[in-house]
Amino acid sequence: MEKQYLFVDGEVITANSKNQVAEAVAVKGNKIIAVGSTDEILKLKDKNSELVHLNGKTLLPGFIDSHLHITVYGTNTLSISCKSESIQSIEDLLDELKVRAEYTPKGEWIRAWGYLEDKMMEKRYPTKEELDSVTKDHPILICRACGHISIVNSYALRLGKIDAHTPDPEGGKIGRNHNGEPTGLLIENAHMKMFSIAKFSDKELTEAHKIASEHFAAKGITSIHDATGYGLNNLRVLQADSQNGVIKQRVYAMVGALNNAQAVVKHMTNSGIFTGLGGDKFRLGPVKLFLDGSSSGPTVWTREPYTSDPENYGIHYFSQEEVDELLIPAHEKGWQITAHAQGDAAIEMLLHTIEKANRLHPRLNARHRIEHAGIAKPDLIQRMKELGVVPTPNPAFVYEYGDGYIKNYGERVNHMYPLADYLEAGIPAAIASDCPVTDFSPIRGIHAALTRRSQSGKAVGENQRISLLEAIRMYTYNGAYASFEENVKGSIEPGKLADLVLLDRSLLNSEIDELLDTQVEWTMIDGKIVYTSAKAEIEA
Repeated sequence: MEKQYLFVDGEVITANSKNQVAEAVAVKGNKIIAVGSTDEILKLKDKNSELVHLNGKTLLPGFIDSHLHITVYGTNTLSISCKSESIQSIEDLLDELKVRAEYTPKGEWIRAWGYLEDKMMEKRYPTKEELDSVTKDHPILICRACGHISIVNSYALRLGKIDAHTPDPEGGKIGRNHNGEPTGLLIENAHMKMFSIAKFSDKELTEAHKIASEHFAAKGITSIHDATGYGLNNLRVLQADSQNGVIKQRVYAMVGALNNAQAVVKHMTNSGIFTGLGGDKFRLGPVKLFLDGSSSGPTVWTREPYTSDPENYGIHYFSQEEVDELLIPAHEKGWQITAHAQGDAAIEMLLHTIEKANRLHPRLNARHRIEHAGIAKPDLIQRMKELGVVPTPNPAFVYEYGDGYIKNYGERVNHMYPLADYLEAGIPAAIASDCPVTDFSPIRGIHAALTRRSQSGKAVGENQRISLLEAIRMYTYNGAYASFEENVKGSIEPGKLADLVLLDRSLLNSEIDELLDTQVEWTMIDGKIVYTSAKAEIEA
């Protein structure tokens, strides 16, 4: 006999088409069977029912993070975190690296992540020589928080076959001193290539997935759109760990790689399979490219020069012809297509490709995507609407990196991750964290969508603020829409999968800044409790 839960006396934010708020929900097996008032749901009670009083707390559809990197986040937990309070300076970081070197076998990688030069006492990157002073027996890679820039030691440069005669890769840059010798600083594609060399074992990947999944469940995330990591082998381990229950969340897997994504896209386009293959637990998503750089780097590709540097327009990886040659055949063969496109020039390039693909090979409901769509001005939003494109904006970036956005992009911050403009245009934007680039907590993303304030309290495009219910729908239903799954999840409605989250308070009766104190009491996926806090009134 399937277990039946009756959740009553709550604040049930349904995220349905009318953004209705109910009081109670009935779940049987892995499906929602009824939504309504407490009195209505209590009529379903029988001997197999477990009655749960919510006491006015908020029950939500499970959060869907529409763009994060589960493998990269998980493997970061196995590495040194530069975001730790114990690391305030380069000297602090070097001390941590020395400790790690003492128990790491010779020849194995020592890695750190989350580096932000502006947060360090010295306001700079460590030098290759400083990293060399830590150890001569290990390669070292320090990855910037954006995931597009790194600094490495001499050992790593040798492994990457990078010296004074090595040319900059297309779409990347090798930092050099006045003699042309590499400094250890690697930008964009130069970093991506090194990142692929510093790879992890399958065992480490599975350990990383387990840790990440547990962390995500504790924040109410029930589905993820994984935005790729270490190529096709990563995809294989991701699928296996999903099927074996290591990863609790439902996975919509983008197909690409942080390095040489074009080779992966070509291979998968010719494989005979396409977007949608899989089931409710694991499903293939779009093929994905990188078109430009990091919003905080800053290395995004812009139509106008940076406010902070009139000679700088950022970095782009491909020509228009190359993007067309890679993505139009994928569209023709049934793939959803997408690309990391942060700057307005990169967004425009991807829209050109999508428009041409639709013209040459008409396809209903392709729902092509744009990952991030950082600087999305009104003309680009209009084209997104006309082409049926789904963007995945990152409002939490505004909080963590907003001060830099003001400096580097000026008035363009009024068009960065423009949630209000998407709503007005009727575009189903799906909010995402891009974890580990920033905090994966959906509550953090929602708060940033409501406030548009940086860490220092500065306004960063206040014209793009939206309401609480609108933000929740972007983090739930719109995420399901972005993966063609809005008929089975993303809202609390009869017949949909029982992916639910209970919070420790009423969101609708909380002040905006109180939202950040919100905790998840329990997370349910497929009708089963996968996370419970000490406060929870329901047993796992």
